Amino acid sequence: MYIVAIMITAVIFSATGLGVLNLATVVNLDTQAAVETVQDQVEVESFANVALWRVNAGGDNLGNFTVGNVTAAYDSALQRLTVIKTTDDETNGLILDLSEDSHFKRAVATKYGIDFNGGKTISEEPIHQLRHDMEFLPQVDMAYLVANAAQEVWLWNDHIHDEDVVEGINIFHGSYLDIHNVDKENVTLVFTGYDIQPKDDVKLKASLINGVPLPAIIMTNPYNDTHFDQGYGDEIHIEGAIYSAGHVRLHEGEFTGPVIAKTARICRDIDMLDDDGSKYYAWNLGFGNYEDYDWPKQIQEWARID
Repeated sequence: MYIVAIMITAVIFSATGLGVLNLATVVNLDTQAAVETVQDQVEVESFANVALWRVNAGGDNLGNFTVGNVTAAYDSALQRLTVIKTTDDETNGLILDLSEDSHFKRAVATKYGIDFNGGKTISEEPIHQLRHDMEFLPQVDMAYLVANAAQEVWLWNDHIHDEDVVEGINIFHGSYLDIHNVDKENVTLVFTGYDIQPKDDVKLKASLINGVPLPAIIMTNPYNDTHFDQGYGDEIHIEGAIYSAGHVRLHEGEFTGPVIAKTARICRDIDMLDDDGSKYYAWNLGFGNYEDYDWPKQIQEWARID
């Protein structure tokens, strides 16, 4: 009887042991499969980052390439990037819907950095969030501005008042210019010199040509440093884009944006009025054709391919 009992116990233990070993094998296989899946996903995501960098750095056609069993393909018409890794009969990949991002889509956009000197912009719409280090600026088309100018004036170390500004495009050549007590609508002020400063009450509303905006202010000199700093009891209110090939400091004032500059400094909190000025975030006149630029792409939506 004892022998039988011992034999039965041995069989039970053996069966249990085999079951545990079998379970461990299954778990191990599932874990290994999970690890390989994660590795594939990481590889695909890394490959997608490289493809996106190539598209932005060198052109749309560089988004089409293959390394080993991973392939990237970019459709410039649909602005869609597809990355696929094929292993045996399994496919793992990503589809990324990209959108072009221009300076005129941002409340503040710079070629290089933005110095947040204790300040920030607040309340801008999510689609207008700030972007720095875009690495280039739109090129001002001076031929277009001169051909369509309402007036062209040469000044040096002088002051610009309300009576000096007319409706339309105003081009001011010269440096050390202060702007005082100007309240105008349907205007674009173009400055080719440096040290351009709005001093007292400056209220501008940008021109629109058949519904397409021109900037409110264009400053073409890369050495220019403009400080928007309203004095006590004064008001700076700019509706329309501000463009500077140099430096811009936002200290005080009301701005719809976009503000586009080589570099920018935000000296204190600025409440952007972009929700009321969304029409100024379209491609602005005076910078050539939108299609002439290779705009940086950004991920708008993405989906996995399993």
